[in-house]
Amino acid sequence: MHGLINRGLQSFTLRIYGNDVWEDVCADAGLGFNNFETMLSYDDIFTEQVLDGICAATGRLRADILEDFGTFIVSEHCSSAVKKLLRLGGETFVEFLHSLEDVYDRVQIAIPDLETPSMRLEVRSPLEYVLRYEFYKCGFGAVFLGLLRAMADDYGTLVTISHETRSSAGIDKDIFYISLFGDELQKNTNKAA
Repeated sequence: MHGLINRGLQSFTLRIYGNDVWEDVCADAGLGFNNFETMLSYDDIFTEQVLDGICAATGRLRADILEDFGTFIVSEHCSSAVKKLLRLGGETFVEFLHSLEDVYDRVQIAIPDLETPSMRLEVRSPLEYVLRYEFYKCGFGAVFLGLLRAMADDYGTLVTISHETRSSAGIDKDIFYISLFGDELQKNTNKAA
């Protein structure tokens, strides 16, 4: 896993749970170090051990930790670079949704060795969207769920998002059902005009 992700998990843990929890996670994982380097790549086992350690130290489920991490990476507590990259997608949450299919290309320009999921958006109506997300890293759809909810909030858009995961051959295929509330259509239309 790219060091950027591992460093993000480190920052998330330090900010939300504190230094003592992070120290315990590193010790329990047997890392032999306490700081991930942002631009290095690490074996996936390190990420798994860190996630297991965070879950053990906090008593929370992996999916909940990952969803909170997704929210964290676009929050004011984290580097604004991720949010800025995502905000390039448009002036409204709907435009942002339409831009998600291009995230892979945008990320490759900035960080060529960062693995990113593939995404495909299906428009069912101006208020109903289905986002299909595919990533080799099982369970990371929860990160994207947190990120989607945080971005909707950042855009000031009222939405409901439900999520399901289907795993096949070591690849998660996540489906996000996104519903905007009626007045959000008018708000998003006015912003785009």
